[in-house]
Amino acid sequence: MTDPLILVNPATGTFELTDLRSAQLPVTDLSAHRGDGIFETVLVSVGAHGATVVSRERHFTRFRASASALDLPEPDQGLWDRVIDSLIAEAAAASRAPVPDDPENVEFGIRYALSRGEQGADGQFRPRGWAFPVPVDDHIHTARKQGVTAVSLDRGFDAYIGSKAPWLLIGAKTLSYAVNQAAGRYAAANNADEALFVSHDGIVLEGPTANLIIRRGDRLLTPNPEAGLLSGTTQRLIFDHAEELGLQAEYADLRLEDVKEADGAWFVSSMRTAVALHELDGNAISVDQNLTDRFQEIVRGR
Repeated sequence: MTDPLILVNPATGTFELTDLRSAQLPVTDLSAHRGDGIFETVLVSVGAHGATVVSRERHFTRFRASASALDLPEPDQGLWDRVIDSLIAEAAAASRAPVPDDPENVEFGIRYALSRGEQGADGQFRPRGWAFPVPVDDHIHTARKQGVTAVSLDRGFDAYIGSKAPWLLIGAKTLSYAVNQAAGRYAAANNADEALFVSHDGIVLEGPTANLIIRRGDRLLTPNPEAGLLSGTTQRLIFDHAEELGLQAEYADLRLEDVKEADGAWFVSSMRTAVALHELDGNAISVDQNLTDRFQEIVRGR
C-alpha cells in the first residue's frame, strides 16, 4: 500500500490497515473541532540491519503522560508497539525515499495519535487512534545542512505558570497546534525559518515544534521543561551523550542574550534531528558545525 494508515480501537485493543487517502475521521470527532487528543512523531531508519525507531520508549512514555494530563484512557503499549511495527513494515515496503547522504538507509517518520473520539447518546466518549508515515522531506534535509534563522515571540504567559495552572496542559503534546502553526506563519512573514517562544517575563522556552539547546564553553544548556515547555525526547537523547562529547549537560533559565551570545545553538526535534540556529532576531550566532554533525549522528543512530 502506497499511503498506509492504521486505525486503532483502544477499547478492543485492535487495529486495521487502510488507505491514508480515503476519508476516515468523522467530523464529530473531538480532535477535528476541539483538538482534543494527543500525538507523537518518531523517526524511523530502515537499513541492512533492520528498523530503528529513535527514542521509541521515551516517546511512548510522553504519550502516556499526555494521555494522563488530558484524562484520556491509558494507552496500551503492547497495542501501540504492534501498530508501529506493522506500519514500519508497510512503509518500508513502499520504498520511502533513501537518505541523501546514506543511500543504504530509508528514513521516514511515524505519527501516532489518540483522540477522545465521539460522544455517544449515552454521554460516553469513544476514543480512537491512528498512525501513518510522514516523509523526511527536502525542507528537513535543507535545514539539517544549512541551519535556520529565527525570530523571538512572546508566548503570552510567565515562566513556570504550569504549576499554578495545570489546565493549560503545557507539558502535554496535544493535537491543538493552532498557536504553533500561527507562530510558524508569523516567522515566515518576517523572513525567518522558525520562531522561538519566550515567556512574558523573558525566559527562553522552545520553538513551536522543537526544543532549544545552546553551547556555552564546555556546557550544553537547555530550558527547564517546568518553565513552560514540552519535555523533549531528542534533547534528552543528546544530553545522554554529553559526557562522551566532553561536555556537561544542564537545565537552565536562559535569556535571549544567552542564545545570541552562545558558542552554538540548535533546534532539536525527532524529524529534523539537530539543526543549527545561526541567526536570532537578526543577530548572527556562532555555528559549531562539528557538534551539529555529531548531534545528527547521535539522533539518527549513526
